[in-house]
Parts: sequence; C-alpha cells; structure tokens
Amino acid sequence: MTTDLAATTLTIDAAADRAPFAPFWCSTGFMPASILLDADMRQMMAYFGAVPHGGLRHVRIHYLLDLVRGTGFLGRRPDIDWSLLDQALDTLVENGLQPFFELMGNPGLAWTDFEDPAQVRAWRRLVAALARHLGERYGQEAVRSWYFETWNEPDVGGWWKSTVQGFLNYYDACSAGLADADRRLTFGGPGTASTLSPIFRALMDHVDGGENFFTGRPRTRIDFISVHEKGAVWQAENISPDLRRMCGRELEIVRWLRDHHPRLAKTPFMNNECDPQISWKQTHTWRATAYYAAQGAKGIVQHLRFLRDEHGVNYVLHGNDNGFPGGWGARTCLAALHDRANIRKELVDQIKKPFLTLFEMMALLGDERVRVEGAGGALDDFGALATRRGDDQVAVLVYHSHDRVHTARNRPVTADLTVTGLPFRRGAVTHYRIADGELPFDVWDAAHADHVMKSLALTAELIRKLRERQELPCVSHRPEVGFDGGSASVRIEVVEPSVHLLLFTRKPPRAPGTVRGLRVTRHWGITGQAQVMLRWEGLGSRALRTYEVGFAKSRDGKTRRVNTPDLLPTAFLHEAPDVRGWYRVRAVDYWGRPGPWSAPVEVG
Repeated sequence: MTTDLAATTLTIDAAADRAPFAPFWCSTGFMPASILLDADMRQMMAYFGAVPHGGLRHVRIHYLLDLVRGTGFLGRRPDIDWSLLDQALDTLVENGLQPFFELMGNPGLAWTDFEDPAQVRAWRRLVAALARHLGERYGQEAVRSWYFETWNEPDVGGWWKSTVQGFLNYYDACSAGLADADRRLTFGGPGTASTLSPIFRALMDHVDGGENFFTGRPRTRIDFISVHEKGAVWQAENISPDLRRMCGRELEIVRWLRDHHPRLAKTPFMNNECDPQISWKQTHTWRATAYYAAQGAKGIVQHLRFLRDEHGVNYVLHGNDNGFPGGWGARTCLAALHDRANIRKELVDQIKKPFLTLFEMMALLGDERVRVEGAGGALDDFGALATRRGDDQVAVLVYHSHDRVHTARNRPVTADLTVTGLPFRRGAVTHYRIADGELPFDVWDAAHADHVMKSLALTAELIRKLRERQELPCVSHRPEVGFDGGSASVRIEVVEPSVHLLLFTRKPPRAPGTVRGLRVTRHWGITGQAQVMLRWEGLGSRALRTYEVGFAKSRDGKTRRVNTPDLLPTAFLHEAPDVRGWYRVRAVDYWGRPGPWSAPVEVG
C-alpha cells in the first residue's frame, strides 16, 4: 500500500513481549557452479563471507554436480573425481559460508532417463558417495548444517528434462542416497517457479502418501518445502515489483497445503529465490540505488509480519538470487567493472551495491524481537522492526519503499521514535542509513554526466571514490547519551526509498579484543594496480564502530590506516601502486577505544 504519512510515532518497549529472533534472510545464490573457479567470483565470496556476524550464510548454486568428473557412473564402482567440486566448495567454506547444495547436474552425461530403474539406483549411489565425501572433507557436523535440495525449477524453462514420474523417482533417489550416508542431512524441494504447478502438486502428493520408489511404502520425507515466487510477473516492460503479490502467492501455496496435505502444513517453508524482479537477463538501474535495498528490507519484514505473524507460516528462509558477476543494473550484490579495452577476464574491480550493504545493516539486529507500535500494516510501504540483544543493545530498523518505480517520489516521513525499557541508563546512539545521494552509483552517475559524448575512463581515482561510498554510512553518532528512566527519543527523516538502523548500545567495560586470523590474497584491478584482499575473523562485540586496516612498509615501521570509510565487514580490498609491506587489523568501538593490533602479515 502507498504510504501517505507525513509524520508518525514509533513506540518500542524493549522490556516487554520479547521473543527469540533469528535471521531467516541470510541467503543468496548464483549459477553456474563453474564460475566459482574464477578469480572474480572467489573475490565475491570473500565479500559475502565478510558480512558481519554471519549475516550472509547460505549460498545456493545451480549445477554443482557438473563439476564432478569420472567414468562408470552407472556401474556399481564408478571412478569419481571430486577435485573441481572440492575447489569450488572450498571457496565457500573458507569464507565461513554454507553451501545450499542443489543436487543438480549430470556427471559424465550418464543419466538419460529417470524412469529407468537402473539409472535411478545409480543416482542414489552417486548421492550417497557425494554425501560421504562431503562429510569426510568438511566434517559431518558442518555438512549437517547445510541444505540439500532438488533440481532447480523442474517445472519451467527446460531445467528438468525427464518426466514428472522421473522427477519423483529422482527425488526418492536423492533422499535415500543422503540417508545412506547420514540420516541427519537436511533435504527438501522442489524449488518450483510456477505457483502450484503440476510438478509441485505431484511431489506433495508423493511425499504425503505416494509409493516410494525404493521401499514401496507411502510417505517419503521432506524436511522443507521450497518455492520461487518473484515480485513481478513476466512481461516485456517488467519494471515494477509487487511484493504484496509475492506474499499473497506464497500464502496461496500454504493454504493449498493446509487444505490438501495438512500433514505438511507445518513443514518448514521457504522462498529461496524471492527476487523483487523476475529474469536475471533484464537490467534495471534501480538495482544500483537505495530502491533495491529498501525493497529488500520491506520484503523481509513483510514475510515476517504477514506470513509468520498473521498467518502462522513456518517460514524459515528468504533467499535472493544475487550472486553472479554483473554490472550496475544486474541482479547482483556487487557491480563488476571491466575495462572494455582489456579482455582479460581476471582484471575486474567489484563495487558493493546497496543490497549487499543491507545484509551488513541487518546483521546488526539482535536475537530477541520486541513489539513496534505505529509501524502500520504488515504490507504497507513504511514499516519498522525492533530487536534486543541481552542487556547490551536495542536496534530499530525503519524502511520506506514504494513498489511502483515510476511513482516513487522521495516522499519523506518524519518518524519520532520513543524507546522505553532500555536495560541501561547511559550509552551510545548510532544512526546508519542507506539512501540515494550517498551511494557508489551516485558517484558513477555524476562522473558519467561529465562524459556524455565519450566513454568514461575507469581511473584509479574514480574507483577509489566508488569504494569510499560502498560501506554502510553512519550518519550520526553520539557516544555518551543519558537515558532517563530507561527511555530515549529520536527523530529521523525517512525519505522514500531508504532504510535506517538506530542502535542504542551499552558501553562495554573494556576495549575490543585482538583481531585474529588475518590472511591475504593477491588480485589485480583493471587500472593495473595491485590489490590485496584482507580477511580476518570477526569479533563478537556488537559495540564496534569500525575495523582499522593498518599498513606499514616495514615490520617495525609506522602503521597508517588505509581504509578511509569505517568498516564493519571482515574483509577489505586494498588497492595501491605498491602493496608490498606489512598489514595489521584492529577494532575500534563506539567510544573510540582501539583494541590491540593483530599479528602482522607480510605481502611481498
């Protein structure tokens, strides 16, 4: 619904109606799996894994099994080479990410007919061998935290080339193969794209009473039900998402389950491709603006309030397909800038877009949810979410976003926040904001305005300016505020579109601890300058204002900070004519207290 508010009051009682709250939006994805072997994609995974506090956790990938090589797959003792798959998955795991493993692909092009019993049994053996291998390589407990899913969108676009019955046989083989290796692995599907498509209904019928291929018994396990509902229907001029319609279609599916398969009605439900815009092929400039981030925040809160709260849906995961490399208008988390005069694919500079910054902002929310009064209806354009983390922090997220792109008019809402029940009497108040005018694309757009008649040169200076705008902006910070009676009042202007986060933080007794696990990877940018990607283990403190990345030409030389903007993620790309020297990282809290420098790492 369009917001006609000019002003509103948001009231939060941080001491009442507290309920456990876990992030369910920490998922993204891409295709095909083979691009994980490319340097630019490996760099992107470092950015994903660096979202603070595990705020981006699951990565869902098409065609992983096409990385498997070998011979004799239909026989009882195939010769399997897992090395390319291992290399791809290592990139995720070493960055703290968990694969959302689609059992999708055709090793050796061996499978041609999933109605052939011999091929179905061979698929079960392949999946069992895969699960055993993953457990041995990454640890059984770690792999139990992953999701395993069926083939992507078997109902549209020729993704699934067998029959509906073949899909049911394939499903049983996947389920049985995983159970052969470890009965505690999580498996579900079908990841269908058309609302209540025939193959979706067939699978629900099958798992809730159909004959299992291997046991002959009714009922086959399904640990979660996944669908893909986008925020817009397919049409030539597909430029305006409709998030209310997305939620409505998901509810239609759940209601069908309640009517036809009540046993499945409480099964964990997810939309793991819930993009505002259908089609990764279409480019839209709004994906580089605050509109995309505001749509993301609104979509998450709508699913929480409309599906979970109002309709009791066991909604467990909300995933966007934003992982593959692409430009400003692509459905991506980063903009990949390539020098058109240089065709070397490995030379690329990647700039964070607001959607990735939103992940970083929402990672600062707490682990208990508290009620917000005055936030409007569950599907309104203006809304809020409030959380608490123990006795140390209260967070309030506020967004303003109208679906129709051409009618979004930057209408401001004056929001007066009144927070009561703060568990401390003094602390910091910090305001983060994602809004147009403060983003990397604003720099890019302004530079293009000066080069209308010629192409824009991708200079080191331009890329530096872009990176200075890519981190989450802190627009105000007061480190010493008294909260009389445990209450606070803050007024903010919430333009459309924008997302805001207010943090009320108790001062910890000590400065931050020591940063550990610093490691580096060398890259090269499109300007020919050397790059160093630094990654480190994040501190658990929720009172950090920034990590400082220090550089010195010698081990004992003077260390200078090289990250200009404040930095909450646990990765930083340093680009300079000469990156040879010693790097260190330390954390600084909201009161300006630095922790110790990490152990230095040399780049030669």
